[in-house]
Amino acid sequence: MKRAIGIFGGTFDPIHNGHLRSAYEVHQQLGLTRICLLPNAIPPHKDSPDVSPEQRLEMVRLAVADHPELDVDARELSRESPSYTVDTLEHYREEHPDTPLCFIIGMDSLLSLPRWHKPERILELAHLVVCHRPGYPISHDAPIQPWLARYGCQDPGRLHQQPAGLIHCLAVTQLDIASSTLRSQMAAGQSPHFLMPAKVVDYIEQHSLYGINLGGKEPKSV
Repeated sequence: MKRAIGIFGGTFDPIHNGHLRSAYEVHQQLGLTRICLLPNAIPPHKDSPDVSPEQRLEMVRLAVADHPELDVDARELSRESPSYTVDTLEHYREEHPDTPLCFIIGMDSLLSLPRWHKPERILELAHLVVCHRPGYPISHDAPIQPWLARYGCQDPGRLHQQPAGLIHCLAVTQLDIASSTLRSQMAAGQSPHFLMPAKVVDYIEQHSLYGINLGGKEPKSV
C-alpha cells in the first residue's frame, strides 16, 4: 500500500506559524508523502472571512513556497456551497482509491467530532491525525471517549497500512497562536512579525489587509 497523504484544512485567515509548525511536524513524525494545505471557502461553523479567497490562497502559497513537502490545494475555493469535510474527502478518495489519507485536525476539533456533518463517513474515508493544542485536555467523560475507544490508534505505522478508519493523537510543538487574535492585533496596529512567515507579513502590509495601517501608502491591487 502507498504511504499516506496528509490533508490539513482551515480558513487560514491568515495562515500563521502555528499552522505551519503543526503541518511540518506531522509530516516529519509520520513520514507522510506530503501534506496538502486546503483553504476553506465558506466554513459552515464560522462567519465568512473579510479578505477574499484569492488573498487567503496567495498567503498560503507564499507561506509554503520554500517547503516542497507542503502543497496547496485550492479545490474548495471554487465551491459556492459550505465546505464540509466529508465532501472534500469523498473527492480525495475518488482520486486516491488505495492510498491512506490522514485528515489533520486540532484537539479542539476532535472534541466536537460527534457534532460534525457525517462523522462516521469521515472515518470511512480517512484517518484523523489529532495535533495536541494548549488548553484542550480530554476529560474521562468527554463525548469523544467512545470514539477513541473504537477508532483510537497508538501505533503511527498503522496509518500507512490501511486507507482509513483510525484516530491517532500526535504531540507537536504547541504554538498557541490564533488567527482571530492576530486579526485583532493587526487591527489595533500591532505588527504580526515572528508569528507568521515574513513573506505573508509583507503581503498583508502591501495589500493593507486586516486593518494594517501603512501610514498613508496606497495598497497594491490584487
